[in-house]
Amino acid sequence: MLIRGAARTDRGKVRQQNEDAFGFFPDAAFYVVADGMGGHVGGKVASTLAVETMRLSVEETQGEELTPVTDPHGWRAVGWRRISIAMHQANSKVFETSQHEPTLKGMGTTIAAILFDDEDGFATICHVGDSRVYRVRAGNIELLTEDHSLVQQLLREGKIALPEVKTFPHRHVLTQAVGVSPSVQPAVRVEKPQQGDIFLISSDGMHGTIEETEILDIITQEEANLQHACDILVDLANTRGGWDNSTVILLQYENSQPKI
Repeated sequence: MLIRGAARTDRGKVRQQNEDAFGFFPDAAFYVVADGMGGHVGGKVASTLAVETMRLSVEETQGEELTPVTDPHGWRAVGWRRISIAMHQANSKVFETSQHEPTLKGMGTTIAAILFDDEDGFATICHVGDSRVYRVRAGNIELLTEDHSLVQQLLREGKIALPEVKTFPHRHVLTQAVGVSPSVQPAVRVEKPQQGDIFLISSDGMHGTIEETEILDIITQEEANLQHACDILVDLANTRGGWDNSTVILLQYENSQPKI
């Protein structure tokens, strides 16, 4: 498969430092966004450490004979196994580092990642926290992840209504993050990409500011120039206050099989 992509990260207008980190690793067909937390030092360390740990893990499992995981569709994906291993290793690495460094105590990070697999043709998506993965297909945008957040949990349980989400006072409270405890329960799903699909990975500094319809319009209009689309999204988030760091990765899937 052929993946065309671009990325952009920005500190924003309020934060002193960019605590987001991203990984753009086409040789491993692996792409990840991490949004760190834990203060001026800890957040950046956590996100950077998580991205690097996942990269090393994904590269180490390339070519290994791992047992595929069967998803609810009946698809058997080795990518599920590989990306889960990488996420758990990242969690262990960040947690252990925080335990040995007093200044990093309590640090953690969200993660959203995609691993493409040439052999089975799947895209495996894995996330913890409120960084997200969207897919644009045939003029529509679909959120492929569900935030690990208090507001999302209350919404799912029917304790608040959708119109209340944006004004809920604790909407940024996470129910899960990488590195804050010895274990983590990542959400994983497998997708079968179609020709022309565009996947977006973002931190909440972007998707927390820009509506899905706006994201769709920008990507659709700038499909031929994904870097320009990334720039527009991040610049728009900054125009609207830039209250947080913003990171965006855009990836377009193209079937590399020749047409007959």
